[in-house]
Amino acid sequence: MYWTRVPHLSQKWDKYGFVNETEIRIATGITLVLALFTFFLVVFKANYSIPLILVSIMLADFVLKLISPRFSLFGAFVRIFLKKWDEVWVGAVQKRFAWSIGLVLVGFVLFCILMLGGYTGMINPVMQAIWDGTAQNIANNALIVTPMNPTIFACLLCIVFMWSESVVGYCVGCHIYGWLVKKWWMKEYKWQNCVNGVCEVK
Repeated sequence: MYWTRVPHLSQKWDKYGFVNETEIRIATGITLVLALFTFFLVVFKANYSIPLILVSIMLADFVLKLISPRFSLFGAFVRIFLKKWDEVWVGAVQKRFAWSIGLVLVGFVLFCILMLGGYTGMINPVMQAIWDGTAQNIANNALIVTPMNPTIFACLLCIVFMWSESVVGYCVGCHIYGWLVKKWWMKEYKWQNCVNGVCEVK
């Protein structure tokens, strides 16, 4: 079982199970704070050492959640304070898809930080020069007016997705999952249970 069986919801052949929406939103809120802190340190301070640690922790949390939400670093912390009546069970399959998107975005942000901070060298000198120039622009606050830069865009996208999940309760990844299923680009999972039915396919 990927995560939790819920007596009144789980079916015999449900291999994904359910996750607690309340826990996920609070844990995502913690991740959002780390993402914002990382963004401001990189853009306004050209500091890459602390963001490297923070983004690495976020990346590890996404990997652990994809293995099983029970292993989530932030989720485990949140569960300490949650009570039984705080449980709002939703299907894990669409959340797992959303976390896959998060893993890709955070992985790209970590790659950018490694390049910008000079923690690893590029074999191609031209590409290395581009990253060095980007790092210099960040140090001079030039990237504030160029949000379409891949580094800044990826950070902002992460922040928007996390804010949407934790504050508004709108799971962007769940909606993308539902859209892909409706277009027959992904197979519909029979026992999904989405908040407000966002990924139900009639």
